[in-house]
Amino acid sequence: MKFVRKTILTIIAVVSPMVVVQANPNTVVLDATSYYPGLGGGEFTAYTLPETFLGNYASVAQAYGGFETFCMETGVEFSPGTLYYYTLGNITQPTPGNAQQGSGLLLSQGVAYLYYQFGKGLLSDFNYTPGAGRQADDNLLQAAIWALQGGQSYGGYPTPITSNKFYNDAIAAFGGSLADAESAYTGSDVQVLQVWINPDNTGAAQNQLVLTSVPDGGLTVALLGGALIGLQVLRRKFFC
Repeated sequence: MKFVRKTILTIIAVVSPMVVVQANPNTVVLDATSYYPGLGGGEFTAYTLPETFLGNYASVAQAYGGFETFCMETGVEFSPGTLYYYTLGNITQPTPGNAQQGSGLLLSQGVAYLYYQFGKGLLSDFNYTPGAGRQADDNLLQAAIWALQGGQSYGGYPTPITSNKFYNDAIAAFGGSLADAESAYTGSDVQVLQVWINPDNTGAAQNQLVLTSVPDGGLTVALLGGALIGLQVLRRKFFC
């Protein structure tokens, strides 16, 4: 019996390390100073490692070695310049939350459409030239993303949403159907950058958007067919 017990303990000692969950190696830092820090939302510059995703973006949607992105939730925050961890998915943090604040929601078709167009440098009526025009369009695009992602809104952003050109463009892309624009996106060209405070993927921080596919035009066709690191950081929290 002593031999059997010793053998069992030996097996446990050998096997146990194999079941330990490894820390998430994917890291992201968000910067709020590249183009425009918004009124509490984007656009922001994301620096991700080991994958940079830069090959998926047009040059006008990049800045200082990172890619430009926008907030998905109005009820979650992050601190610019802080090292976070990320996973990829089609839902804002895989833990259900308050839909009115954007948590636990599937990525919508309208948001995927707008962000893909933005990231490829193809978003109609978006002023990509740095300055006041881009800042104004940043605010409109951020507001449209929130509205199409669970009907969110945030104080200080342009209203009414029905006058927002990007919001209306997204609905028009789906045959004028708001319901279709708000329905779940099932593609893979755009994903949710699920941001975590801890390397074991716990502690939710602000979710962002990311292009995860290189080919141009694929998402547009799919969506329309279905319808018809030196950082100078701003040390304040963003509630998005």
